[in-house]
Amino acid sequence: MDSRPSDSGLSEVDALPTEVRRMHTYDHVYRRLRKALATGNIPAGTRLLETELAARLGVSRTPVRDALRRLQSDGFAERGVGGGLWSRPLDPEDVENLFLVRAELDELAARLACERAKPEQWQEARGLLTAMDEAVTAHGPASNAFSEAHLAFHTAIYRVAFGARFAGFLDNHLLQYLEIAADLSYRQPAHTQPPVHQHELLLKELASGDTARAVAAAEAHVRRSEADARQAAAEPETTA
Repeated sequence: MDSRPSDSGLSEVDALPTEVRRMHTYDHVYRRLRKALATGNIPAGTRLLETELAARLGVSRTPVRDALRRLQSDGFAERGVGGGLWSRPLDPEDVENLFLVRAELDELAARLACERAKPEQWQEARGLLTAMDEAVTAHGPASNAFSEAHLAFHTAIYRVAFGARFAGFLDNHLLQYLEIAADLSYRQPAHTQPPVHQHELLLKELASGDTARAVAAAEAHVRRSEADARQAAAEPETTA
């Protein structure tokens, strides 16, 4: 039997880098597939086959099987009437709810961070701006490298706002939704404001000591991201 991957709607799923496959394979498989499903790179109604996905990602079937179970639980995949697992798209209400939750969380984080931060606590976030810039330059804002740097940047802000323990809880339970929101916002780089500049402006206001300015900046940042996500969804995918 031919074991080569077929062209079945999964053509955007590439092999994981070797260094990723050596550690935390399940997490990276889950995030890679979730991003492809959320952004439509795996089209709605695509059959999700363990063997094909494992071959495309260059991993064993076990992390793929575990990732597919979680994706089904998260609503990104569903069982078909005749069996098998199929991709399920985000609908407009899903996207609206996603950004509503993100706006509330980010505005609260902005207020608390502005009230609680010591000046030296902003150094981590400033360093991550450099990481974001390097990822954009090397791979573009739609890349996995940028997604990871972007998530780390916002996680650093949450640590300032909520403390390490509760920020860890958020990381385990809520921050995946921030990552999905970012994936939707930056999937069409030509239609968004320069992402690093956006975050430089946000960090400047958060570190200003002015709570009203910090909260307003957080709200504006989320609304900008939501607008970019909706515009990207309304237009055909562009190619580099």
